[in-house]
Amino acid sequence: MTRGANATKAPTSRNRDAAVIAAAIKVMSERGYSATSIQEVADRVGVLKGSLYHYFDSKEDLLWRILAESHATMDGLQEEIKAQGLRPYEELMEYIRRQTIWYLENRERANIYFTERRHLTGDRRQRALEAGKEFEKYVRDLVIAAQEDGDVRQDQDYRLITRFLTGALNGVRFWPSRSGKQFSIEEITEASVALVRSAITA
Repeated sequence: MTRGANATKAPTSRNRDAAVIAAAIKVMSERGYSATSIQEVADRVGVLKGSLYHYFDSKEDLLWRILAESHATMDGLQEEIKAQGLRPYEELMEYIRRQTIWYLENRERANIYFTERRHLTGDRRQRALEAGKEFEKYVRDLVIAAQEDGDVRQDQDYRLITRFLTGALNGVRFWPSRSGKQFSIEEITEASVALVRSAITA
């Protein structure tokens, strides 16, 4: 009987957990981490402030959950692309395409990832920094391998090409608001990949 009751409550708990995350992303995106209060997140979800602590221990815990989910998504994205068995150059292009789409479809979450992770402390801060380094290493290793294959230009240092690519990826989330015209996600993605190809292809 008890096991059955728990089984019926689990989906509700998961849905509430997702609702809290979604509300926190909205509030932090609008107000910034420092100005975000647990009370406002609770108001957005439609629950009492005290009930949020059933899901999260603190505001920093809430921020870490948002970032950790983003890290997990990016890791999963890389594994999916690796599983396709593409040449390094094409794997790099596919990653740029898929990551661009994710940034554009999750702009609020991406903005929090880049602007608010500085508020993490202790082990969480270190883990976030390491995740960023792993992201750059993944791109760098593909650039090196593609240069060795002769698919990426060799007249520029792989470190500079890596910086160019990560900068282009991280900045694409600003394109919709700064272009002066409404472009679809597909148009921006195809333009981004085409520009990268023209810039780094041997």
